[in-house]
Amino acid sequence: MYSLLLLGSAAIAVAQRGYSPPTVEKCPGYENASKIACVQNYAAVLPYPFERAKTVNGIPPDNDTFVDTAVPSDPSFSQLQNASFVVFNQARGLDILGINPKVEKVFDAPPADSIHEAPVYVPELNAVIYSLPHQGIYQQQIVNLNSTPPTLSNFTTSPPVYAVNGGKYYKGKIYWAVEASFPFPNPSNASQIVHQAPGIYMLDPITREVTTLLNNYYGQLLNSPNDLFIDSVGDIWFTDSWYGYAINVTDYPVLAPNTYRFRPSTGAVSIVENTLQQPNGIGISPNGRTMYITDTGFTNFDNAPVDVLPRYTVNPLGGRTVNAYDINFSPAGNYLTAKRPIWYAETFGDDGFHVSKEGYLLGAAGAGVDVLSEFGELIMRIEVEGTVNNLQFAGSKRDEVWLFGFGGIYKVSGLGQIHGMADE
Repeated sequence: MYSLLLLGSAAIAVAQRGYSPPTVEKCPGYENASKIACVQNYAAVLPYPFERAKTVNGIPPDNDTFVDTAVPSDPSFSQLQNASFVVFNQARGLDILGINPKVEKVFDAPPADSIHEAPVYVPELNAVIYSLPHQGIYQQQIVNLNSTPPTLSNFTTSPPVYAVNGGKYYKGKIYWAVEASFPFPNPSNASQIVHQAPGIYMLDPITREVTTLLNNYYGQLLNSPNDLFIDSVGDIWFTDSWYGYAINVTDYPVLAPNTYRFRPSTGAVSIVENTLQQPNGIGISPNGRTMYITDTGFTNFDNAPVDVLPRYTVNPLGGRTVNAYDINFSPAGNYLTAKRPIWYAETFGDDGFHVSKEGYLLGAAGAGVDVLSEFGELIMRIEVEGTVNNLQFAGSKRDEVWLFGFGGIYKVSGLGQIHGMADE
């Protein structure tokens, strides 16, 4: 690293201990792979001056990312701008990469379809069903993986469901966290008006029939359930943030952003977490002992213009953590203790969230995916052009990772020791 030593009007570069170039190198075994790069020592020391873009007046720049950081004195750093896989922990990251990892864009997103959410892989169909939670879009879409290349078509349920934001597969059914509360026309018959409240819904993906499981908290509308996870006994844990209001599919919230546990067996719904600014993604470790909940409280709803969507500005000092909790047994339903933040997202915040069969944590964060250890260590990043809202393991071996977000839908294939769980 170097600094500037000012002597009168002259500036002399003085070498300092700590910086050891190059910061970025080819990964062992991938010397001929232009899309794979290894960051040495987590880039703990960069040659100063370096500069990364930052949020100004609540508006984040597109290049507020680690890989877009300007490091003029280290030409090796520029390798990251072309990399699809950025490895920070070689001991575990190279094991995940496998023999021939690649990222390919499968579908372009129409200009109006900026957000893709709630992707769920259905093994019985070998397809991924996902949502477009936008004003005026009243059906979901399905990616058919049985054809080469995959095909994309509309997916309409009975009754139709508006603005699904989170989804998980469990024992042959899809469970949805649904945001919208405004009436909407039936996409199959515009003369029919569908009434819906935010809540938890269950879809039979074969018959396409939808059942409402929960649509209120003791008579009060939920805000806009964002994501969910079903544990081994069938209890549904879900986050309830304010993003339905942000995209104008529900009224201004009247409940604080909370995380709940819902027991379909009894109908009881109980609060389990209330300290996060905007609880978002949620998952459980493979052994069922640890809960993970992400916070995207950097989205600031205070004084945001009501006529500009989404209805929030960005507060760079707001929440952007992945938090771990111990899951404790109770006859009334398990509960959470020992909250600890284990990861502070280096880009954006972790939105859609999944836990792999091996215990790795994957979060859709900005222009890519954070791949973390079970303890919150950043192992690698998967980078794409655009913003990733959500992701889903797919395929008969759950060894593909499909990414959904601004700009399109991507498939990550050829990975090594990382797979999705069967019910997830």
